[in-house]
Amino acid sequence: MIKLETQDIVNITIKQIAGIFKMEPLELRFVNDFQGEQYLLTNDKLHLNNQHYWAKVMECVFDNHVRPVLMCEVLYFLRNEFLESDIKLSFSYDFAEGADGAATVSAEVSFNDSPELQPGEIAELIDFALSLQDKQWFEELTSKYKQLTA
Repeated sequence: MIKLETQDIVNITIKQIAGIFKMEPLELRFVNDFQGEQYLLTNDKLHLNNQHYWAKVMECVFDNHVRPVLMCEVLYFLRNEFLESDIKLSFSYDFAEGADGAATVSAEVSFNDSPELQPGEIAELIDFALSLQDKQWFEELTSKYKQLTA
């Protein structure tokens, strides 16, 4: 699993926007105008995640216009960067006194790197582990084989 923080996600978003729209953004800024979403506030913080797919979370400033950036677009940009991954995206806005809705964003990127193998396929890998003399891999595969055939 890969953990991304605010600056990582901003950098990826800028890179993806520049590549897709063929225009270099001048600025990417967070928006915090969630008047209708007060029910999402918890202890002066507003939290958005993948379920808030259509929320406007940023604005992208170009030379001659400003374009909204939605949560679903940030997810798309991250998926373009990390192909075949599952992404949990979280935006947090701090509305405590003096915080002025400061935003932080984080993401957990997971990969399905443990495919389901059939016993015959595992047996072939056991043979291969033996030929490589990889004791640890051999033991892992043998354990998995026993689980599947028991």
